[in-house]
Amino acid sequence: YPCLDDLEGLVAVGRDLPVGLEELRQLELQVLTAHSWREKASKTFLKKNSCYTLLEVLCPCADAGSDSTKRSRWMEKALGLYQCDTELLGLSAQDLRDPGSVIVAFKEGEQKEKEGILQLRRTNSAKPSPLAPSLMASSPTSICVCGQVPAGVGALQCDLCQDWFHGQCVSVPHLLASPKPSLASSPLLAWWEWDTKFLCPLCMRSRRPRLETILALLVALQRLPVRLPEGEALQCLTERAIGWQDRARKALASEDVTALLRQLAELRQQLQAKPRPEEASVYTSATACDPIREGSGNNISKVQGLLENGDSVTSPENMAPGKGSDLELLSSLLPQLTGPVLELPEAIRALLEELMMEGDLLEVSLDENHSIRQLLQAGQPPDLDRIRTLLELEKFEHQGSRTRSRALERRRRRQKVDQGRNVENLVQQELQSKRARSSGIMSQVGRGEERYQEKADRENMFLTPSTDHSPFLKGSQNSLQHKDSG
Repeated sequence: YPCLDDLEGLVAVGRDLPVGLEELRQLELQVLTAHSWREKASKTFLKKNSCYTLLEVLCPCADAGSDSTKRSRWMEKALGLYQCDTELLGLSAQDLRDPGSVIVAFKEGEQKEKEGILQLRRTNSAKPSPLAPSLMASSPTSICVCGQVPAGVGALQCDLCQDWFHGQCVSVPHLLASPKPSLASSPLLAWWEWDTKFLCPLCMRSRRPRLETILALLVALQRLPVRLPEGEALQCLTERAIGWQDRARKALASEDVTALLRQLAELRQQLQAKPRPEEASVYTSATACDPIREGSGNNISKVQGLLENGDSVTSPENMAPGKGSDLELLSSLLPQLTGPVLELPEAIRALLEELMMEGDLLEVSLDENHSIRQLLQAGQPPDLDRIRTLLELEKFEHQGSRTRSRALERRRRRQKVDQGRNVENLVQQELQSKRARSSGIMSQVGRGEERYQEKADRENMFLTPSTDHSPFLKGSQNSLQHKDSG
């Protein structure tokens, strides 16, 4: 198939011709269909106001090892100063027209991305933690996307690049807004199943759609009689995701990992045998203001009930008093969370960590990634600092949303009052205009009646006999009578 650039050039030449050609209409239709597919793929992958192009998101990040280069390019893209993807993966604009060159460069970019992220993780792991009480001035520190050094409470570490960021400058997961589990899983949630995974905007460049959505895009791509570089990059990304998915499934289906998954399932059954989620939710609503009772098992089940029923209070209207109490209850129960609950052998841990890193590099969402994440979390102590930070950020966000909702409510009330006043003014104006029109009509009717009366009087003056002519009429009558008598 021809490249989209070639077709666009032919269409531009054909439109300048002074004759109408059927081939031109067909080429215009093909170009329009290709642009429609690219727009749909962009909406699927790119975030709102993204600083990346679709081709950059679909291709591996070959310069992932250089933190300064990666960060400077991201800042330039965010400011609109850097917009050049012609040299992506070391390919020129002419090389992007060759499918073989794109595929070879994509494979090389995968290896460079993996080696670069390992180097970047080693560099960032050597940086001091912002949560530490004191930082050495000579040691290199992390720089957030805002350009400042994250320090103190509120800093989060990216699970992929191991760098630190301000929690208020990036998008973070929400504990109380996690979706409900499916019916096949346990209705109770443990701390290793909480959504605490954080990827910075430098590592998570797209929306990361599910594999089913990408396959639908590929089916639509096969129907296009046009070649696009984004289509070939999407094919390479899909093959990479399917290959990783096969490796992850084999690892999860191994005997050792299956035994670990069985242990987690048994632990879920033990938690399920404890107080029901309904009881936990009733406790949550009934003891929002009561002191926390003793007992780690009951408190953990209460936490799980809060997390499961968290989606019922995610709206700003329903979170006024209960949301803050739920967050305070979770914060007070954090010291009672203990772990790890699984003993991972070193070989299995290394395999799962490698798969986890490669899965995080994919701009695709896969269920196996979540399963591996749960195993790794269950095999280590709970990250209380991260959970506490996420709760504080969520509390701050809810306070801001409450303030915004109150401001919106006041604005709505003010608008209703203003609308009522405007309606009253319009009614008064309408009544006044009606009265003015009615008074004008009555005055016109009165003047018309006066003119009609004057006209009738003038007609009666000429048509009816007057009393001044009575002698004449009497004389004529007397003469007629004398004639009759004679």
